[in-house]
Amino acid sequence: MKKAKVQKDIITPQWLNVKEMYEKGTNGSKEYGTNFELGGELDQLCNKLINDLADITQRCGYDYVVEGIKLDLWKERVWCLVENAGLLPEIAWRDELEDEQKEVKDNWYEINDEEEWNYVIEEPSTPELLG
Repeated sequence: MKKAKVQKDIITPQWLNVKEMYEKGTNGSKEYGTNFELGGELDQLCNKLINDLADITQRCGYDYVVEGIKLDLWKERVWCLVENAGLLPEIAWRDELEDEQKEVKDNWYEINDEEEWNYVIEEPSTPELLG
């Protein structure tokens, strides 16, 4: 009787599946929500793959090798696919930083009030400070 082979590959088949779905269905847009359906099949499969990679990272460490490939490379692959598929929303801090930069403006050269520029420097009252 022949023994059944246990499949040890978990990440590779998932990766090949999402990669094939991306290649067949992409419209080339990286803008959030304009390429693949948010919450759709590709989005869900990517989330599962990301969760599996996170579980492996927690159990085995960040420098673990999965199916002959470093964990960091798996993460980079998935990140790029998610980003290119338009499934990654804009990072909020980028927008906030832009808004702050627009609000906070160096205006030292715009001061028209002479009182802000005129300061009376008082002479020291103690002789030891006079030198």
